[in-house]
Amino acid sequence: MAETGINILGVSGSIRKESFNTQLLTVALELAERHGARVTRLDLGAINLPFYDADLEAKSGLPETVRQLKKQFEEADGLIIATPEYNGFFPGILKNCFDWLTRRTGPDDPILSAFNGKVAGVMSATVGGSGGIRSLTSLTTQLHYLGVTVLPRPFSLMHAGKVFGDSGALPAESLAVLDETVTGLLRALGKPD
Repeated sequence: MAETGINILGVSGSIRKESFNTQLLTVALELAERHGARVTRLDLGAINLPFYDADLEAKSGLPETVRQLKKQFEEADGLIIATPEYNGFFPGILKNCFDWLTRRTGPDDPILSAFNGKVAGVMSATVGGSGGIRSLTSLTTQLHYLGVTVLPRPFSLMHAGKVFGDSGALPAESLAVLDETVTGLLRALGKPD
């Protein structure tokens, strides 16, 4: 497949080692690569991102980790975000990431520069029957507030433990629906069919 010139940043809202959402994100990013996108995966568990603290920001400015994080978001054309559902919402680690990303590096840094012009495909995998629909609703609300265009059809995977099985692969029917989400994101970013 020819390169599209589209840069996709993938983020999982779970830092659990065997996370179904991280597995789902992996499959989605592989599909994006097959369709010609360049992909980068952000591992929130591997970066030293403190809880947002205005006193810390006032004293020391933005931590270097945040500056690097902002750069990754600014360089991306589109986002693929896979999130678990914790008590009906997306996890605090994602919210903390967004809170830091809204901070400006200085007076010349446009407000919400990390999110300007972004389009996102959102997805969730849960072991239960909800498919993470409540977390997807709250995540979509948050992203809209930040100015991100969110694809209208999130991908929701119920009973992820059974669906992924021991192989870690999605069955053909689920894979086809996920591929529609990924190709929809690439179309929204200007890649023709």
